[in-house]
Amino acid sequence: MKKNQKHIIIFSHGFGVLKDDRGLFTELSKGFLQDKIESVMFDYNEIDYDKKEITVKPFSEQAKILQKVINETVKDNPDSIIDIITHSQGAVMVALAKLEGIRSVIILAPFFYTDIHNIMERYTKNSSNEINFSGTSKRLRSDGTTTIIPASYWTERFATDIYKLYNDLALTTDLTIINAGEDEIMDKRDLSKIFNAKIINIHGNHDFSGESRKNLVSFVEDIIIK
Repeated sequence: MKKNQKHIIIFSHGFGVLKDDRGLFTELSKGFLQDKIESVMFDYNEIDYDKKEITVKPFSEQAKILQKVINETVKDNPDSIIDIITHSQGAVMVALAKLEGIRSVIILAPFFYTDIHNIMERYTKNSSNEINFSGTSKRLRSDGTTTIIPASYWTERFATDIYKLYNDLALTTDLTIINAGEDEIMDKRDLSKIFNAKIINIHGNHDFSGESRKNLVSFVEDIIIK
């Protein structure tokens, strides 16, 4: 890194949440302020604050949103260092995008669930959820919001080969995966199927809440400030 070279982090959030990823990205950004790193956050979803509803878009539409953010950030900041930090499902869109001008990617608690049977088993545990893979689904979240899921989203999710996406991504950029050792959401995962990426295992649940978040921030800072 050259002296006084501008450094920017683009954040790609997870499924059915706002751009700050339930505060995870906010805490990471605070840690970067001392190093004068700028943060770029944006929303993938349609948000109705009055109804507390978040409508998700198919992977392809989300990838277009990310691509626009990448293109504009690279164009507006020539000769800058630009990295991407993504959490959970946000990694899918990064893997689908063209990363010209991006130095590296860090995936936090990577997303894996694309199997229809695993998804049905998980989502039907809450009887208040309305699951209709060929229509509109509604999922009640722990933060009081409702996630609206169209059929087009499910179609693309079920057709996605996650391991291939991550392996292809690792061949095109400097990829680091930080795995949450106690991930209660992505419990059916096999990191041995991912190649050419640096994989770091640390303690934490899927959102790295509690004390594990401080540890995560420290790990991420060590990777970014290089």
